[in-house]
Amino acid sequence: MSQPLRSKDQHEHPGVSTILSGQVMVPICCDHCRRETDVSLQQLKAQHPILCEHCYEVRTFSDTELKLTRMLLANAGFHFA
Repeated sequence: MSQPLRSKDQHEHPGVSTILSGQVMVPICCDHCRRETDVSLQQLKAQHPILCEHCYEVRTFSDTELKLTRMLLANAGFHFA
């Protein structure tokens, strides 16, 4: 799967943004063991439980976390539906 790369000079094209596929993987840090597990945007949007692949701790992704993720990605020029 190809991951989008940010333009080296963001100020050169301020109106350009990238729409991310639901298949893009995002690293989510486990609250229990502090290691990262890759989770798809589609899974985050559906707010299915997230299983840590290291310690098998299960957690959910809250509405607030989803809104914050959306905002941070938008500030970097990335959007998802």
